[in-house]
Amino acid sequence: MKQVHKLTYEGEIRYGPCYCKLELNGQKVPGIFGENFTRSPDFRFIAFQEWLTTDYQEGPITRVAIFDLETQTVAHLKTVYKGFVENFQFKDGLLIYFKNYFAEKVAKKFEVTIADICNWEPY
Repeated sequence: MKQVHKLTYEGEIRYGPCYCKLELNGQKVPGIFGENFTRSPDFRFIAFQEWLTTDYQEGPITRVAIFDLETQTVAHLKTVYKGFVENFQFKDGLLIYFKNYFAEKVAKKFEVTIADICNWEPY
């Protein structure tokens, strides 16, 4: 089965990037998402930058949303306050990504083993 995602432009934060609504295989996914995403080599997983606020004063507040397209579930990783999750890469059973804190000019690399994620829920 071919997996299709669609990002629809919703707006943008002041001095920042745009945010979008997401559909996976024609199903609307609750929440708002950035344009940063990547698919696993086998196309089973897709990771997106999920935004938890568009409020300029509070944000950015983001987290990684990993979708398992086979089981139609999603897992959310730890919330990042005043920073963006980005530069996703799937490699050897890992999701590699960076937490980028622009105000502090710091980017931290993180690796998560996909098999260790246990907070999957239907999307």
